[in-house]
Amino acid sequence: MLQLIFPQQIPSFWVTIKDVIGMALPPVTGEKGNKLNNILTRLLEGTMECWVAFSERSGEKKPNGLMLTTIISDDITETKSLLIYCMATIEGGEPDLQDYEEGIEAWKKYARANGCNRVVAYTNLDYLVEMAEKIGGSAIYSFISFPI
Repeated sequence: MLQLIFPQQIPSFWVTIKDVIGMALPPVTGEKGNKLNNILTRLLEGTMECWVAFSERSGEKKPNGLMLTTIISDDITETKSLLIYCMATIEGGEPDLQDYEEGIEAWKKYARANGCNRVVAYTNLDYLVEMAEKIGGSAIYSFISFPI
């Protein structure tokens, strides 16, 4: 089960989730040291979303993952996409294929309700690409970067 944390709830959770977010962020060449503050600002503004994934094992509901999303726009094609900005397992969390599938379905509903055409993500982890393909996604592009 995937649960959206609303902007007004973020201050209550921030101390707990900021380290998980910090470890999950993609490395960006030339990045500034204030990225966590920027994320906190976006979460409080509601321009970025924080999601917590829960699994129910042996009758117990336990958090197993944390994700950040944001809506991005392509002004040329006039399309919007829900970008999975980062994903991380929470210590002790063991998400399975069903957990990922339920999460993607929840994001698709959220994206559709916000006028998006698709859900997108970047990754350098082969197992995430394989998992996405198993549940109907496709890895059709490669991200190319030239550090300056």
